[in-house]
Parts: sequence; C-alpha cells; structure tokens
Amino acid sequence: MIISITKTLMIRLFFILVFVVNVFLITSCKKYSAAKPAFFLKSTNVSVVTTSLQGSSSNKITELILYIDGQYQGSYPYGNVMPIPNNNKNVRIDVLAGIKNNGFKATHITWLFYDKIQIDTLVESGKTIERSFAFKYDPDVKFAWVEGFENSSGYSIVNSSISSATFASAPAADCFEGKSIELRLTTNQTIAQIESALSYSLPSGSSNVYLELDYKCYQEFSVGLIANDGTQKQIMTINPSSTWNKIYINLAEAINNPPSSSTHKIYFKMLKTKTEDDSRMFLDNIKVVHF
Repeated sequence: MIISITKTLMIRLFFILVFVVNVFLITSCKKYSAAKPAFFLKSTNVSVVTTSLQGSSSNKITELILYIDGQYQGSYPYGNVMPIPNNNKNVRIDVLAGIKNNGFKATHITWLFYDKIQIDTLVESGKTIERSFAFKYDPDVKFAWVEGFENSSGYSIVNSSISSATFASAPAADCFEGKSIELRLTTNQTIAQIESALSYSLPSGSSNVYLELDYKCYQEFSVGLIANDGTQKQIMTINPSSTWNKIYINLAEAINNPPSSSTHKIYFKMLKTKTEDDSRMFLDNIKVVHF
C-alpha cells in the first residue's frame, strides 16, 4: 500500500513538472522571439543647407541619431538601414546629426549646432523607405568667425609675426570650394603661422564652442588659440591628409585653461619637418560657432 501511494505521488509530481516546464518555454518564446512591428528607414543622402551669413554647406556627418516618440532608438552610420518600431501606428521620428569630435573615430557625438529633423509618419510595418536628410543650423547658433576665402577685397586672416612664410591663394587644382589658401615652407623657412585678423569673445564655462575647418596637408600642423597677452594655447595636431577633409574641433577646454583671456585669436601653425614639396597645407571654410 505504501509503495502504491509513493508511485502515485511520483507520477503526479512528474506531470506537474512537465506542465511547469511547458508553460515556462511557451512564455519564454513569446518574450524573446516576439518583435515589435517595424518599418525601415534608409538615408540616401545627407546634406547641410546654409544661408549666406553661415558660410559653406560642407559637412562630415558620419551617423544619424534617432528618437522615436521621444525615446532614444539608436545611432546608425550614415547609409545604414534604421529600424523604426511603430506597431503599425503613427510615429514621430526625431533625426539628429552625429560627427567625430576632434576628428577621432572613437568619439562620436551629437552635433547640436544642426537643428533636428522631425518626421511624423505612418508606414506599413515591414516596408523600407528611402529618403535624404537636409540639416540646417539651429537658429540659436552664433557665428563668431566665417571665412571662405571668396572675398576678392581681402580675408579675415593674416600672417603671424613669428612666421617665416606667407599664405597665398591656392592653385585652382588644389582648391576645395571656389577659392582656398595655401601655406608653404620653402628651403630656408622653418615656421609658417597664420591667425585670425581679429580677436573673438568666446563664451567660457561652455562646452559648445567649436572650430569647423576644411583642410588638406602633406605634413602635420597644429591649431590653437592666442590669448590677450600673446600666449599660445595649442589645442591639437592635425595629421597629414592628401585629400580634403572636414574636422570639428572643440575650443572650450583651451578657452577655459589659463591664462584667462576675454578674447582669443585662432592660429594655424606648421613647422618644417619634410621637403619643400611636402611642407604644404591648404585651408578652406573656417567657422567658429557657439551657443
């Protein structure tokens, strides 16, 4: 009799265990395999639209940052397909531009100086749509300095007193957009430096102060600030690039570093380390922007 009860109990426990395991597997499958209905968005072109006072529309947007109905969705390299969860309902998509901070691959940031693009749409789940994205500068952005070297009456940049070389208009074959400038060190010259003709009042205590720059160079050159007392505060060294490149350089840390200064000039310096043919740099579309 004792043996019979034990067998019955074991059988019941076995079926209870099987039931529990099945329920767990079913609910687990639902939890992890069920995906929200979504459509897909692919960027075909990314551009920047500027006014005459904002200078060139050149940019180096490397990724798009998405928010869906106010919630962060993800950051996607430009050209990639982007999933948009929508449950077959209308969604609001906010698209922001992403760039490489100071030109470094590992430091992608949202470029807050471009206004976000907002899309309010209903697309059938499973579909893929393609569209271009044209960003504009945020209306609150201040343009402290804009120089595109297109003004035939003169430029807002000058040779520094310590420079043994002078800048000149670049040959047409080496220009980026319209006109550009060239700085070259010849045989007996050792330092080439140019700087903004004016000093600019740039906000301290802010992280949103940037220099935008298009450049091409055959040897490295440095970028920095000049304080009121003439102290040079180097920000970074830019490596050689035989093709035109775009960079966004954060000026905030140098502005806040001693010596304190109410205004700053921006400089570009090249020291001779190579032959004359390689001791060349080209600049275009200089902008200093801040909020």
